[in-house]
Amino acid sequence: MKKFVVLLALAVAVLTISGCIGGNVPTKIPTESEVQETTTQEESTQSETQEDYGSWASPWDVSKPVELDGKKYYITSLKYEYRIRYPGSGEVKEYTVIKERKKTKIEVYGSNFNSESGEIEKVRVGEYEVYEYYTKLIPKSGDVLEVYVWTNGESDVMDMYFTFPVPATMIFAGQNFVAIRLVSGDKIYEMYNPAGVGNYNYMPYENGDLGWFANSEEVENLYGSFFAVYQFPFWSALEEENLYTPAEESFSYMGISYNYRITPQGTVVVAGHKFRTSKVEWTYSFTGQGSAKGYAVLTSSLPIPLQLEGVFVLQDKAWYAYMKLLDIGLKEA
Repeated sequence: MKKFVVLLALAVAVLTISGCIGGNVPTKIPTESEVQETTTQEESTQSETQEDYGSWASPWDVSKPVELDGKKYYITSLKYEYRIRYPGSGEVKEYTVIKERKKTKIEVYGSNFNSESGEIEKVRVGEYEVYEYYTKLIPKSGDVLEVYVWTNGESDVMDMYFTFPVPATMIFAGQNFVAIRLVSGDKIYEMYNPAGVGNYNYMPYENGDLGWFANSEEVENLYGSFFAVYQFPFWSALEEENLYTPAEESFSYMGISYNYRITPQGTVVVAGHKFRTSKVEWTYSFTGQGSAKGYAVLTSSLPIPLQLEGVFVLQDKAWYAYMKLLDIGLKEA
């Protein structure tokens, strides 16, 4: 019954997304008896032990600790290879992405109105302990992009989008936002928010033009392609599947259909830890709206894929994405 609910939620989620881009969302929620579902799954001849079972229970959620070798760890850094080809692009763009998060100290600045000169002046507010979210985007060709986001304590928003190759523009909306610094070649932008550390005596301080980042087509496509992968509704169908038992599933309802196959594999070593893996292949289609095909190499021990490749088509526009985890930083919880 719970699997049916997950699959139904998948259908509703896709229909809702379709509604946002012009599709029609049905007003009636179907009952279980109205759904035509076909499922084939290889049955295990022995009862599964805890060691034989592992699901991808929290897709992309890196805010929680992971358990490895009987100990719990927080994910503090990621390094992965990322390739995309977006609609209208004549080539596949290749990047190396480095993500880090940690406590640090920074100088916080503000601005103040000088009533005598009539000018806005930069002022030093002081040194504060903050939480740093760092992104380094290294393209195969072109300038390296470095992004520092500092918050007053850990940020739920930044943790949610920590895996993204570029930060979301919503980073400025967080109540605990303190500062940001972006650097790419000779282009720099920085902004400090004294209120983020509880100081309301000064106005925010800003230096440089954010337009080169906020209006960048490359940044938009990097964020858009990863968002398509991150929000792919199919992941929820795996939350109760045993990754370490061969299985095949098919689902079809109201023009939505998908198939996937789970094939257990061996182990890989990343950052000195062994991970038991499984390859999940999928095809997906939503009549008149979109389709997808690809695979992911997953381990139940991590909430991110070890490797992923797929094509995502939305209203005749195709996005290609490839991701491979190269390294991961862990801190004992």
